[in-house]
Formats: sequence, structure tokens, C-alpha cells
Amino acid sequence: MAFPKIEGYVVTEKLGSGSYSTVYKAYTKVGARSIVAIKCVDKSRVKHSGSAIDNLIMEIRLLKTLTHPHIVHMKHFTWDDRNIYIIMEYCCGGDLSKYIHRYGRVPEKQVLYFLQQLASALKFLREKGVVHMDLKPHNLLLHKDSNGKYMLKVADFGFAQHMAEETKQCVRGSPLYMAPEMLCGEYDARVDLWSVGVIMYECLFGRAPYSSNTFKELVDKIQKQAPIEIPPNSSISPGCADLLTRLLQHDPNKRISYEDFFNHEYLDLEHMPSKENYEKAVALIKQAIELDSSGHLQQAFEAYRDSLLYLVPAVSRESDGVRKSALTAKLTRYMERAEEIKQYLKSPDGHVVDVSQLRQHAARRVDVARRAVPACCTGAQSTASREFTQYRQANCNPCVCTTQSESTENGQCACQPTGSIEVNGVEEMPTDSGSTSQPETAPLENHTKTKESNAGRFTFKRFFGRNNSMPYLETKDSSIVADDSKKQKTEDVPGDVCRIT
Repeated sequence: MAFPKIEGYVVTEKLGSGSYSTVYKAYTKVGARSIVAIKCVDKSRVKHSGSAIDNLIMEIRLLKTLTHPHIVHMKHFTWDDRNIYIIMEYCCGGDLSKYIHRYGRVPEKQVLYFLQQLASALKFLREKGVVHMDLKPHNLLLHKDSNGKYMLKVADFGFAQHMAEETKQCVRGSPLYMAPEMLCGEYDARVDLWSVGVIMYECLFGRAPYSSNTFKELVDKIQKQAPIEIPPNSSISPGCADLLTRLLQHDPNKRISYEDFFNHEYLDLEHMPSKENYEKAVALIKQAIELDSSGHLQQAFEAYRDSLLYLVPAVSRESDGVRKSALTAKLTRYMERAEEIKQYLKSPDGHVVDVSQLRQHAARRVDVARRAVPACCTGAQSTASREFTQYRQANCNPCVCTTQSESTENGQCACQPTGSIEVNGVEEMPTDSGSTSQPETAPLENHTKTKESNAGRFTFKRFFGRNNSMPYLETKDSSIVADDSKKQKTEDVPGDVCRIT
């Protein structure tokens, strides 16, 4: 077939067509041979249709102003005697409709991933006062990178328009995904929420709730408001079922509101995997480690906790195997540290104090030990002193782990040096100059410590070692923050392997 001649581009493939336009894959003649998608609108088909011209003008106006990671980006547009050309970024993963057809029922975890990206785009559109009005899997494009990670992007704004809360009197969109109130000709911005529910339903169960053999059958179901039920024996979570049910309410007044949709606990849009949220996690981890090191444990715990809310989703969606393994290791350390602080704060004597206060408390315990030592223990103390000196000369503090399997790794201490050292049951804190006070003797009762007193020592034993070795989280650790502006030159690649440009 003959491809259109477009200045500056080489057309290589037809991607699809509609009533007034055809979409082609092409690459630029000059420079890095960037791959693009070009929507060619036939002037002869639209010139006699006022609504088609209005839709085209509105689509171009909107695409010029809508810049969002999950909305297809329009690079520019041009025209010649026969066609109008809209040059857009190319999404090489096909569309969501093909994805559902290929895989059948989509796992809930992947559905949530797509739903968060769609909701992020809708939130942006909502802020701009724009309603799409033709949301369906065919208009949700997917980009797939070399690691197989998908990114969803909303496309085809031919029916979109600026809309306030007042109702309108024009039917538009695809009937299978169209909100019931649109058949009456009176609707508002809430129609997009119904469409989201239908898309979500189709992803989870492999078909739209009102799938029909004929158009008449479809319209009959919509007009009668046939009940929409979740298939029996479905394994979706309660949160997923709640959101789906609230989206698919025939009465728009009973349907979930935009505010409640964006804030729904299951959707958790605030912590979705994104470059912005990953950078928040990086900043919070840095803050947590610094607070931890300075002894502000309550604030450190809160920073660790808040960072994990952003970091866990980001790690789960990391597509690079090496990066995911490294991130998982760091994530595990942060979780362990947060749990340690939590247990400390919950302990009977676990009131939050600064490091300096803890050192003063330990020094007082050492002084008490010196004064209370019985004469019979002087020999034992001397042995302890020699052992402690050997530890210091070897530059290794006694391990703070509670079990042998935890404390040794390849014959060496698996823990980092701690800020407190225990000699014959008495814990000592290094002074600021690096020297350590030693008791001349140890209380006799410390030779027979009970399990309860060992538990009490937890407040000193683990807190000033592992926090010093906590690894910082770096921006470069995750591929989610990859800079799309730094593209390498590439040839036109067939199939699914390509880049967003």
C-alpha cells in the first residue's frame, strides 16, 4: 500500500484507522531516527462534518497543553493539501485492548498498576477541567521497555472537551464503555468514572460487564440498568471489589466522587510508583538515617515508616533485575531498623532520649558498678579488662546479635561496631574522644542475669551499631527515575522493543 509522504519523516507501517483518520508508524529522517506515531486526518472526510472539525480542533488544542507522564504527548502538527498530521510519541506496547485479548484475565496486581497510572492522568485532567468522554481499552496505549515494564498512556482526545459540573446534551463515546446517563443526553464529568469501572472490570474478568452480541442487546441492558455482579469465585481483594462496585453505580449521584476515587485506600494514588514518589523516598531515608544517628528515635521511626510507603511500591515495580535485587536488600535493612526502633519505643523503659542522654545514663551505671563491687570479684574484673583491651586492639566490639547463627558470618562478626560495649554484664559507652571507661569490678548479680534483664539490655545493646551502617538510598538506584531526555541513537526496531520518544 502507498504511504503518505510527510516532510521530515519516513512512514514504515500502518497502525490503525478510524472514521476520519489513519495512524502510521514513522521515524525522523534527520538526527537520531526517533520513532513516532503520526495521525493523518483526511481533509476530504471532515470538511463536510462540522462536529468532526470541532473535535479535531479541540483535540489539537488540548494536546498542546496536556503534558503528563501518562498522557500521550503531541510533538507538533502540520498539514498539506490532503491531510492534517498530528505527530505524537510512539507507544510500542500496543493498547490495553490487545493486552487483555493476549492475556485474558489480568492479575489484580497488574490491574492496580495500570489503574494507578490511569487515575494519575485523570487527576491531571480533572485539574485542567477536561473530561475525556471516550475512555476505553483501545484508547489506553502501552509502552513496553526492554525489561518488559509497561507504562499506560491515555490517548485519542477526539471526544474530549472542557466541562464544568453542569450537564450537557450531546451523546458521544463508545456504547460498551458509555455511562448510562449519556443515553439520556444529560450528563457531567462523572461519566469518565463509569468508564474506568468498565475498564477495570474487563481487565479483571476478561470481558466488559455489558458485553453483548448485538448493539440492540447492549442498549437494552443499559436502559434496563441490568445488575452488574462480580463473578462468583473471583479472587479479587475486598478493597478492589469495593472500588469496582462504587465505580459501576448506574445513578451518578450514588457513584463514587472524583475526590473519593483519588483518595481511595485501595488505589493509594499518593504512593504509586513514580519518579516523584521515589525521590520522596530517597529524601525520607536520608532524613531517617540522620535522625537515627543523632538519637531522635521517634522522628527516625516516622521517617523510616513514611519512606517505606513510597519505597515498597517502587521496588515491586522495578523491572531491572540487578537494581531490584539491590533495592530489595536496602528495603529489608530499612524495615528491620524500623522494627527495631518500634520495639524499643514499645519497651517498658523505652522512652525516647538523645544519644548524649543515653551515654550519660550508661556512665552513671558504670560509676555505680565501681562503687558497689565486692572484693571477691576483682580477679574476674581483671580478666574482663584484659579481654576488653584485646577487643579494642583488634578494633572490633563484641557482637550485639542474640544468637550464634546471627552473630557470625564466615567466622567473623556480622554486626557493625556498636556504641556500647558490655564487660561482665556492665555496658560502657565510648567517650567522645574515643576512649572507654572501664569498671574496676562488676556487680556480683550481673554474673547471673535472668532472661528478663537480658531483654531490658536491648535498649542499649542494638541501638548504636546497625544504624551506623545503614545504607543510603540513591536516586540512581532505581530505573524509575531514568531521564527520558537522554536518549541514545537507535534504529527503527520492529516488534515490541523500542523507546518512548
